Amino acid sequence: MVFGLTLEEAARLHGHKGPWLVIGYRAGMRAREILKPETEHDIACVAKVPKKVPYTCSLDGIQASAGCTLGKLTIEVIDSDSIEFEFTHRRSGKKVLLKLREEIPELIEVKYREGGLEAAAKCIEELELRELFEETVTQ
Repeated sequence: MVFGLTLEEAARLHGHKGPWLVIGYRAGMRAREILKPETEHDIACVAKVPKKVPYTCSLDGIQASAGCTLGKLTIEVIDSDSIEFEFTHRRSGKKVLLKLREEIPELIEVKYREGGLEAAAKCIEELELRELFEETVTQ
């Protein structure tokens, strides 16, 4: 079964393509790659982010790519100073934790000052996943 939106569709849903939307989108896509869900109900996410814009924009990216949504109660948001996303395959119990690397928020700020929102989003799109997240997979 194929589900989820493209990044362009996610940007339309969100209102624009910014770096934090892209972070959440890429996290959700990585979770799908690792957890291999068969239906839109197979993955749940606990997102730890500061509960303020722009960090919460990552939640729209997760909903668009991984299919973890508020309506299905498959995404939980915890206010935190750190930024991490833990995805769980609800049937197998397999988990993937994606912790945003500490230097990424500063990189976003630099790219934003240099070229605006589009430049910051493009930078996040082009980073290798290992440059963006610390990844831990558990069974």
